[in-house]
Amino acid sequence: MDRMRALEVFVEIVERGTMSRAGAALGMSQTMVSTHLSELEARLGKRLLARSTRRMDLTEEGRRFLDHTRHILASVRAAEDAVRGHAGAPRGTVRIDAPSAIGHRFLLPAIPAFLAAWPDILVDLSLGDRPAVLRPEGFDILVRVGPVRPEDADIRVLGRTPFVTVASPDYLARRGVPTSPDDIANHACIVYATVERPGGQRWDFIRDGVVRSLRPPTVARFNDGTAISGAAVAGLGIARTLEVLIADELADGRLVRLLDDWSVEPQMISAFAPLARSHIPAVAATLDYLETLPWSGATSASSETCG
Repeated sequence: MDRMRALEVFVEIVERGTMSRAGAALGMSQTMVSTHLSELEARLGKRLLARSTRRMDLTEEGRRFLDHTRHILASVRAAEDAVRGHAGAPRGTVRIDAPSAIGHRFLLPAIPAFLAAWPDILVDLSLGDRPAVLRPEGFDILVRVGPVRPEDADIRVLGRTPFVTVASPDYLARRGVPTSPDDIANHACIVYATVERPGGQRWDFIRDGVVRSLRPPTVARFNDGTAISGAAVAGLGIARTLEVLIADELADGRLVRLLDDWSVEPQMISAFAPLARSHIPAVAATLDYLETLPWSGATSASSETCG
């Protein structure tokens, strides 16, 4: 069995969704595609894909193997390009995972210019609010907010932005303006909640070394920053969110800052890639590009590399 060809076949099946489409992309028959997959599974002694009459799904072993396989193929392509003298033209798929609001606000608008500069790179962007920990399985680059310090990763600090407490002028006209954290108890609040914290996080306020921590009275919970800002603009209640996500709303008056004399420590926005992948030209080019984005509302920061 041609091991490299079998790996290519496996990845194509996953990405194309069917053996027939994988075969068309690779220029081989569906029978040959099936043979490569069967021989690969026989060699591993594990089923990689669960087949049914309508679909194929990755097994748990298949998900783990896919991550390693993509890395192997990307490394081989990078080595071939270096030998051929094409190292200056990165190519291949770069898989990025980012919080939904960060992705919509900053990454999606930047993709056209990035692809104009690097037309041979395919961007595979996954958006969703996941825990702020390094979970590299299936991804080349992760964008996270918060004090994430993974080991064995190339880390680029993109900026720092504080949490701000905000509400719409309409809401404040109806309910009044809070002048201290204690006043929050008399208001409706929009909170950020996750699977890990379904009730939402506590709100901490700091002034002159005094810390006030409270559980805000909740009118709505969301696990998406864009939904939180949208609900606040609509006058649903008081929200706490990252300043970088609502710079436009603050600038045009749709949202008003509250309790600014009670500070909150700025949060770090970072992008990082496992060291085993950061040297791949397409991944390195993407990391470099992320550092050039105008993170409006965030304090700029120089890059960092941790190993």
